[in-house]
Amino acid sequence: MKFIATLALLTGFHFCAQAQYDILGQWYNEEKTSKLEIYEEQGKFFGKIIWLETTTNSDGSSPRTDEFNPDKALRKIPLMGMIILKDLSWNEGDQKWENGRIYDPEEGKIYDCYCQMQPDGSLYFKGYVLGLTWLGRSTVWTRK
Repeated sequence: MKFIATLALLTGFHFCAQAQYDILGQWYNEEKTSKLEIYEEQGKFFGKIIWLETTTNSDGSSPRTDEFNPDKALRKIPLMGMIILKDLSWNEGDQKWENGRIYDPEEGKIYDCYCQMQPDGSLYFKGYVLGLTWLGRSTVWTRK
């Protein structure tokens, strides 16, 4: 009986630990105009752009950069390889990743964020400002 209880506990722990890493891998943004790679580094999760549908700026010729960044000095930074998701940490109790930041290159804005895995395997992101989760926007990413 002790063996069965120990096995059940270890199996439950394995599933809980696995959920934390379900975020890893390649994801399309909601519009499917970019693909992102989410990876783990020192217990935090990050995401970088690894593919863009449109590879040039609005001028049609120069390689795609962060042309909408409100800081003019940063508008020449290439989008390819840009880390737009930073510092997400896993909350076991709430079964979500939280306390992160996400950058929207289309608007040049940074939001605090959290995300949760949905039953269909998609990833729901909520970006918000001023610590108010109802003040912001949401998006859903899908697996490659």
